[in-house]
Parts: sequence; structure tokens; C-alpha cells
Amino acid sequence: MIRRFLFPLLAMSMPAHAATLHQCTAADGPPRYVVNDQARMQGCTSVALPPGAQVETLYPLAPGETPENTILLHGNVADGRFAVSEHELPSAQPGPERPGPMPLRANLLAQMRARTFGVEERVQATLEDGRLQVTCRPGQRAAGVILTGPWFMTRANALLGAAYTAQGGAFTWQVADEARRARDDAFDMGTLPVKDKPARLALPPRLDRAAWRQFVLLCPATQARIDVTSLALEPDAASRPAPRSTWVWRPGDWIDGGPALLDWAAAHDIHELFITVPLKDGGAVRAPDLLAAFVRQTGERGISVYSVDGDPHMVLADEVPAVVKRVQAYAAYNAAQPPDARLRGVQFDVEPYLLPDNMLPAARRDAAYVAMVRAVKAAAGNALAVDVVVPFWWGKNQALLDALAPYADAMTVMDYRTDRDQIVDFAVPFLDWASAHDRQARIALEAGPIDPEVQRRYVKAAGGPGDLLAVDVGGRQVLALLRRPLAAQDARLYRLQATRAIDGSATTFHKDKAALLRLLPGLEQHFSAWNGFGGIAIHEWR
Repeated sequence: MIRRFLFPLLAMSMPAHAATLHQCTAADGPPRYVVNDQARMQGCTSVALPPGAQVETLYPLAPGETPENTILLHGNVADGRFAVSEHELPSAQPGPERPGPMPLRANLLAQMRARTFGVEERVQATLEDGRLQVTCRPGQRAAGVILTGPWFMTRANALLGAAYTAQGGAFTWQVADEARRARDDAFDMGTLPVKDKPARLALPPRLDRAAWRQFVLLCPATQARIDVTSLALEPDAASRPAPRSTWVWRPGDWIDGGPALLDWAAAHDIHELFITVPLKDGGAVRAPDLLAAFVRQTGERGISVYSVDGDPHMVLADEVPAVVKRVQAYAAYNAAQPPDARLRGVQFDVEPYLLPDNMLPAARRDAAYVAMVRAVKAAAGNALAVDVVVPFWWGKNQALLDALAPYADAMTVMDYRTDRDQIVDFAVPFLDWASAHDRQARIALEAGPIDPEVQRRYVKAAGGPGDLLAVDVGGRQVLALLRRPLAAQDARLYRLQATRAIDGSATTFHKDKAALLRLLPGLEQHFSAWNGFGGIAIHEWR
């Protein structure tokens, strides 16, 4: 598994004395960029650079990207230049904050807003410090309180729990998604009778949770008062055991050290292993007897075994037949073995975004990846489960996730963060996907070493010299990192404002595996509220 989930480096070292930037098109891929002292190059779009510009590195941005006041570049110095691995372009005018997942087991009132409604103006309400107090005067027209918050509702199995005391009459609780809200309508969830016992209300099956907009508390026709001290989504299912898993990349670890590996796995409550299975050149498992013996031993310890393969090039059309051949080899092995010696499934950790644009343009990656997984599933049939390893940022690409649903039985999400809230936020789209499509989502955490990086922060140079030049060439923005500061009128220059080291502690538990072990039980309990939760996988745990 390639642990870094960064965009591939597009830049290369350039001549020290540069005068012109050339964008040269290629028939079979994206443009390439060259800096030299020639004013024109055949077949290229050329832009003159300011006098005195000495370019160290070029880094083309994606089509449509335009830097504003700040540019963040991640990378390290290699061969005398800053090799960029990732970039961020913070907006000077950020858009509306993206809704987050509605939390479980937390008092929602602490972040909600309350608004009264009713033509008779018979409602008074206050919402302070996570406590809602409502007083209703008698009346026959609908009236009450609308409660909104900065969330969408997930597909977790949950009930709405309310701790309250009420007097005078029974309040009705409702919920609305966008479609219902647009019609001034809502789903009834139940009543809160006059008592001081907490209520647990079921969410309507027809509610579009992703489009949740509000809860509604309706007043009775009589004089009444309610004091709601807590409102929370509470998991509506007993915690289900989900297997922990890990990777075994070196075949020798299971071929030569199988008993020690299984003892270690049992001690850490691991019930799934993703192992590298050597194949013959002809496309068959190299040592089927050894594999069968190992799988039997794992089964006796309550452990399932998957094969794992991974290479970004597997997504390329001319490489897919070789991928299919590998899957056919695993399927043929299973067909020749009794049930207790069979692989549970195949896992592919391909990461197509690591390929350079000239090998597979970004615009074609999703379709190529889906085509590869489709071919894998066709070769695997029903005899082998198909699991794909994906980065957490694919959670924002719902179209890709839905396109994979017919072919991927499971996803293992590289949720490589150490902050619990970030882990949960990144996991939710995949848990929702798995629950919606009757699939499984494993949430993977990192425990191996990660090379430190440097983040450079550039800000727009206000009339002074700059260390980075932004150039528009052929309608695409290219960042030119300069060997020495440059002052040039009318040039879009940015100066280096700050440099900071990134040691990987936000990404990996490598230096604090004890913290990982403390975190696991709580995460497993939290994620078990989703039907599609397939367990937590730890990379480089051993």
C-alpha cells in the first residue's frame, strides 16, 4: 500500500536562466512544460517570462484552478529543488460551510437554532446552553418551534432521544427533509406525553436523511410547557462485533513465519489478513499447498484471508488483462480447494491518482478505475469477495462511489488521520455508502512511518519582489518557483511568507501506537451503528 495520498508531482527541474515558458501539447496526453531561452518552439504555446526570472521548478495547476491571495505547497527539497507533492489554494472568499454529519450521542441542542411559528403568536421559546424551553398558550392553529442545525443526517441505525419534562399537554415531534420542508410539511415521529421519562422516537423510513433540514416541535391545543434538556441521536442496535484487520505485504511473513504471525494476530484481536500471494508467470498460485495450509491454520484461529495486490498502473487499459489473470488465478486456487482452505476474497490497492497526467489524464481516471473493478468482479464471480482500497477524499465523489457499488463488495478507506473527529467525519460518507448499497466499508488507520514534509506558504507580493511567479499559458495556470527573488512590474508574484515542518503525527500513529489502541474500542462502538461497517484495518501495525 502506498501510504501517501498526495497528488503526483507534475514539475521537473528547469534551466537556471529561463526566458520563455512553453506549453507543448501531446496527442496522447496532457501538455508538457519547458523553460528555455528560445522565443518560440514548434507546436507549443509560448509565454515570455519577466527579465531576470530564474526558474527552479514548474508546477502546473489543474485546469480551472486559479490562485488568489495565498498558495500552500507541500513537498521537500530534492536534487537542489523544491519538489512539490501537493498544493492548496485557500479562497479569499470561502463559500458556505459544508454541513457535517449529525453526531451520535451528543446533545444536538447545543448547536441548534430555534424559531417559533404560528399565526396566533401563541408560542414562546428560548434555546440556551443546550436547553430548550417552550411555553404554548391555548389555540387551534398549528404552532410550535422549528429546530435547525449545521448537519446532514447519516444512515446510522439511530433513534431520536429526548430528555424532557412537560406540563399541560402532549407535544408532537416531527422531522422534515428538503422535499417536505418545501411543502411546509413534515413526518410525524410521535408525541412527548406529560411525564419526565426520556422518550425515544423512531426516524421515518421515508425520510431523506442526507437532505435533513429540521425538527419540529408542535404545541398541543391546550396550555402547555416543555423543558427539553437533551436531544440526541442514540444508536438503535446492540454493538455488533466487526473484525479488525491488517496487511501482510511480505510473503515470507506467512510462508516462513505463519505460527508467529497468527499468535500475534490473535493477541491483537485481528480476524482478517490481507496477504501477498506469489503467482507463477503462467498465472497460477505458486505454492498452493503452502497457501492452503496457512488458510486452514487461520481458519482454526477465526481469521479470514484475502489476497492483496496493488499498483497504480493496474488501472491502465492495457494492464487490465493482467489484473484479470491474477484474479482468475485466485479463483482457480479456490475452485481446487475445500472450503476451509479457500481465500475469502481479493483486495486491490491501486490508487490511480498517483499516475502522472501524461500516463492517465485526471479526467479519465474515474472511468478507467470503474472499468478495472468491473473486470475484477467479472473474473472473481461469486466465489471471491472484491474489496478496493480507496482514499478518504473520494467520500466527496458520490458519483464514483455509486458507480463502484455494483462491482465492489467492500471498500477499505485510507482514513489516515489521528484526530478522532477527523477520522469519524471522513468515514461517514463510506459507511453511508455501504449501508445504502448493502456493502461493507472498512476504516483503515495508519501505524507505519511517514516521511516528514515541508509546507511553504506563499502570499501575494504587494509591489515587492516575489519568490513564486504565476503564469497563464494556454488558459492554464502554471506556478514557477524561482531560484532568487524577482521584482517585475505587472507580473503575478508571490513571496514566501512561512515554512513549517509536517512530521506526520496528524496522519500516522507510528510514534504513539498506545494512543491507537486506546482509540480503537470507541471508534468500533461508534461505527457499529452502521449496518455497513466492516471493521477497522490497521496498516503496518506489526
